[in-house]
Amino acid sequence: MKKRLVLSLMTVALVALLASGATFALFTAQTTNANNTFTAGTVAINDPFAANVSIGPLAPGDSGDVADYTITYSGTLDAWLGLTASTSGALFTGTHPVDITISDGTNNYDENTAEQVLGLFTNGDSVTLDVDYSWSADADNSYQGATGELNLQVFAVQSANNTNLMGTGPISWN
Repeated sequence: MKKRLVLSLMTVALVALLASGATFALFTAQTTNANNTFTAGTVAINDPFAANVSIGPLAPGDSGDVADYTITYSGTLDAWLGLTASTSGALFTGTHPVDITISDGTNNYDENTAEQVLGLFTNGDSVTLDVDYSWSADADNSYQGATGELNLQVFAVQSANNTNLMGTGPISWN
């Protein structure tokens, strides 16, 4: 009887051992997707203003071309390009100031105006700004020896998540 009891206990232990082994026998598999790369886009324009231009000596009635500036967009994100033009000095004030005309062949841009939209650009797009001056023949002696400066600034800002509701420019230039 003792032998039978021991044999029964061993059988129960063996069945328990087999049952517990079956419970922890799981199929498994694994895969990895490593080294995902994120890259920020770029907003970039060339510097068309390589050299300063000097015009003069001017006489009343003079007019001409200041320069043609070609701006090329080379960023990876689409971007709005803008222009700020400003003048200062005695030649640009008074009753008969020197007048500046800025045009891309389709649109005219104003002097002394900030953040004028040149358009929406993608990589490789360019625009040429033709800058001209004219001075009234009615300018008087008060302009003799006077000087003035024209400052142009072209800038770009991403258009993604930054386009106004009209689709005509950015929400913000910053």
